[in-house]
Amino acid sequence: MRRRSGSVGREPELATDAERLAAVAAASRAGASAWESWRQWGDDTATTDEGVPILNRDDALARDAIAAARLAHESGVPLADLVSSLARVEAVRENARLAVGVAMAGPRASASLLGWLPVAGLLVSAVVDPRTVAVLATTRLGWGLIVVAVGLTAMGRRWMTTLLRTASAAGAVP
Repeated sequence: MRRRSGSVGREPELATDAERLAAVAAASRAGASAWESWRQWGDDTATTDEGVPILNRDDALARDAIAAARLAHESGVPLADLVSSLARVEAVRENARLAVGVAMAGPRASASLLGWLPVAGLLVSAVVDPRTVAVLATTRLGWGLIVVAVGLTAMGRRWMTTLLRTASAAGAVP
């Protein structure tokens, strides 16, 4: 395994994985070796003797990057072409993740608002007629209503959490 350390002019880190992949592809296209190209991913990126990066993460992008580097080494396909394609795929993935986050913002806000509505209703009823609080706090019927309200609110929150989790999982980007 090769590990190259230190660089003459330390460049600022790129914001996204797609940008870092594009930098790897550009370095490879400019004639850099595989290990020099993968250093564009990050100064601490080590590579094997075959020029395959050793990435400290286990996700689809890391697996794809390692597969692309192996394919380039074993078949002679230019690393720049493979990594450029991977950068385009990752850019689409990043945009899809952002779109899912935006799409889920409305339902999350609605769930939060619905969770606070019972408290708001109690406060409004206390302002409109203060006897409401007295009835709830001092009678069996009031205590029963509080218990039922708390139970229904808890069930509603659990249901909304399950719906949001299911929707997020369905919209997960591989």
